[in-house]
Amino acid sequence: MEPHTLLVVSRTQSLAKRLTEDLEPEHLLIRWVSSASQANALDLAPDLILFELPASGGTRSALRLKRRFEAPLVAICHNGETTPEGADAALTRPWQTQDLQDLVTGTLLSHSPHLVRAGDMLLDTETRWLQTRGSRCQLRPLACRILAQLMAHPGQVMSRDELARRVWEVADGDVTRALDVHIAYLRRQIEPNPGHPQRIVTEWGVGYKLVPGD
Repeated sequence: MEPHTLLVVSRTQSLAKRLTEDLEPEHLLIRWVSSASQANALDLAPDLILFELPASGGTRSALRLKRRFEAPLVAICHNGETTPEGADAALTRPWQTQDLQDLVTGTLLSHSPHLVRAGDMLLDTETRWLQTRGSRCQLRPLACRILAQLMAHPGQVMSRDELARRVWEVADGDVTRALDVHIAYLRRQIEPNPGHPQRIVTEWGVGYKLVPGD
């Protein structure tokens, strides 16, 4: 799984350094340039652009980069400024590290080409990030594949045998115990009360059904 590439456009190296330090634990590749013109000269395909807006504006330059790279744009603003029209999100200075990480993860997730949606649930099947009801978590590989199947058929009962064929690519029930273990894990991630699940519902004798929220 390739790491995401972030393009940081900031006039000051100190701000770029702070962004890099805060985002490094997220295993991202970060490229810094000091101006839009330098960014335009890059042979790069960023997954996300973080653009520091100067006090005098700069929105047009930021939006031109967004169109040129066909990537979502996060505008870095000062406290009290509003999100510029056309930007996908805004990062307000000063920020908390966790807020920055959540913003970057959420923006990448919502623009992923590998996105599966069901109600209030968003799942990136490549990075395995799941967003639901304002919270985010990264799923285990097999659990991600199971949830992706359930999300692709919301409200429909999927039999154990069908899930075994689609996830493990086997035609028998040898994976029944493993399936139950992964379902229990998924419930711990997304259910308010895993002991009384309302999102991944068991249809006794048949299989499981996903009930997505609004």
